Amino acid sequence: MVLFRFLHAWIFPVNLAGDEAYYWDWGRNLDYGYYSKPPFIAWLYALVAWVGGEGSLFAIRATAILLGGASLCIQFFLGNSLFDEKTGWIAVILGVAAPGNSVLSFFLTIDAPLVFFWSIALWMLWRYVNGRRPGLALVTLFAALALGHLTKQMMMIFPILAVIFLAGGKETRAILKRPLFWLAVFGSYASLIPPLIWNAHHDWITFRHTGHHFAAPTGAGSIVGKRIGDFLSFLGTQTGVISPAIAVLLYGIALGGLKRIRSVSDPVRLLLVFCAIPLVFMLLLALRQPMQPNWPAVYYVAGIVLTAAWLRGDIGLPFPPDRWRRFCKSPFALKVFLVGSAILLGYFYFGTFLFQAMGKSGHLADPDRRLKGNEMMAAEFQKIRKTIPDDTDLFIVTLGHRNLTSEIAFLLPDHPRVYRWEPSDRITSQYELWPDPAENGFQGKDGLVLSMEQPELPSRFREAFQSTRLIGKFEVHLAYDRVVRFYVFRVKQLKDWPKGAPLSKSP
Repeated sequence: MVLFRFLHAWIFPVNLAGDEAYYWDWGRNLDYGYYSKPPFIAWLYALVAWVGGEGSLFAIRATAILLGGASLCIQFFLGNSLFDEKTGWIAVILGVAAPGNSVLSFFLTIDAPLVFFWSIALWMLWRYVNGRRPGLALVTLFAALALGHLTKQMMMIFPILAVIFLAGGKETRAILKRPLFWLAVFGSYASLIPPLIWNAHHDWITFRHTGHHFAAPTGAGSIVGKRIGDFLSFLGTQTGVISPAIAVLLYGIALGGLKRIRSVSDPVRLLLVFCAIPLVFMLLLALRQPMQPNWPAVYYVAGIVLTAAWLRGDIGLPFPPDRWRRFCKSPFALKVFLVGSAILLGYFYFGTFLFQAMGKSGHLADPDRRLKGNEMMAAEFQKIRKTIPDDTDLFIVTLGHRNLTSEIAFLLPDHPRVYRWEPSDRITSQYELWPDPAENGFQGKDGLVLSMEQPELPSRFREAFQSTRLIGKFEVHLAYDRVVRFYVFRVKQLKDWPKGAPLSKSP
């Protein structure tokens, strides 16, 4: 499967998604903290650029493929350590069949390294508990947790789940008396000291951004209807992440097993603690607010191994009822599960070509619809840019979503530094935290402005320059039924960078 993914990435290069380009731009500006995430993803992109070249699309895709493949390998080792080799192989098959693993192995976002570090940590925790080279296991557990904390805030939950698991068993409870365990597991939080210092100097912006994800939604309309709709939407996305049949089994086995969590064996209890308990929390949270499809990703590491163990043999869990149990464990049922997953995987990797053949590229059902048009947008902008003498001496500013800023920076052949102007007085992306053109020595210099769907520059922005002039415009099909207009302005002699206006005022 890894070889197929390499060949697919080589033969069918697909432009970076907005988040990927955004993190790529972070990698060109290394720091100890960033607007919305800890710094590891930026460090990883910097490493990829150093090895494969600054604008190497294949190097980025290859890194995601390696991380996704490595996570599958660790799932095998985890299943083998907890149960037996056959369980490990079934876990790999289920992992490959899950469309979420293909997404994880395609887009280099924070989830690829997070799942990798989480998988290592779970494997090493069991090796330590089981007494298999405990010293090495504890050191590796510490390293995986420390790097995981620097990848995404979700990793901070791992030590808490580890304590819950250890406290729930008579034999494992004794481990809680070992100082080295506490030092390794909770000492891993020390890796967050640099990002905390960075946040202290940036008004705790990461904390404020993360807090928005858990704010209860407000607004007009039926709150009950909205919550039910969001909950059902979340369930629907999760069946797509791990495939419908496997999702029904996984959720049934995990949630049904909670009532027997005190009586099952330690391997099963470990998987229930790291899958069922957090999934219950996710389901309850989905009743309160909209959820991102990738939030439960790390909990499926244990969930898939648990499902594999159930398919392999009787592990003392009550789901499903006896009349369905024999069918679910039959070779025929497994083939049905895998065929369904194969259809979803085929759609992910080749669905876009079907829509191209139908003349509906970028359709709402096209899996690559959000990646369409950016290369054309950059090419059209570059044509206008090349008509200006000494074009590389002009600074570039974008007006629009931060994805426009990062995509244009990645896709232009010289990968210039691109600035973004935020019309409000809020910090809405990393670009507002970095130095503006005036701070970077462009005061009194000329530039180019790429505006999305704004044929005129806002007055506050115009007044920051000696003169502004529209020099080009073009249209791009960013989706099947969506044509976006772009406008390019030549701005001369920057006076001072215009700060955003309070939200109560018009831009």
